[in-house]
Amino acid sequence: MNINNLNNFNTNFNNNFDNNLIPNLTEPGVKCYLSECLKKCHKYKEKYNNLIYNILLFLGFILIIIIILLIKYKGKLTPQEKIQKDEIKKKYILSKIINYRENKLKEQQKLISGLPLWEKEY
Repeated sequence: MNINNLNNFNTNFNNNFDNNLIPNLTEPGVKCYLSECLKKCHKYKEKYNNLIYNILLFLGFILIIIIILLIKYKGKLTPQEKIQKDEIKKKYILSKIINYRENKLKEQQKLISGLPLWEKEY
């Protein structure tokens, strides 16, 4: 039994001795403090970034809705504007028809006989 106890003592001593020989540049409490501090900083940064992201998305959403509503509102003509637009279209079409008729009459009056011109083929 003494040999077993001696072997256990040697392994415990070697483990403790090896742990004490590992160089540590920081104290054990500093490592814990820094890790907790970094976790808090990460949570704060995450919360701050999420807040900014949510505000920007909300403003973008509101801007899109405003643009859509303005397009819908300004896109429709009032009944008076529709009537004016139709009148302008009618006047334009009638002016084109009148110009076409006048051109036809001028062409017909160029020739006294009203016959088309024949060009010599030879």
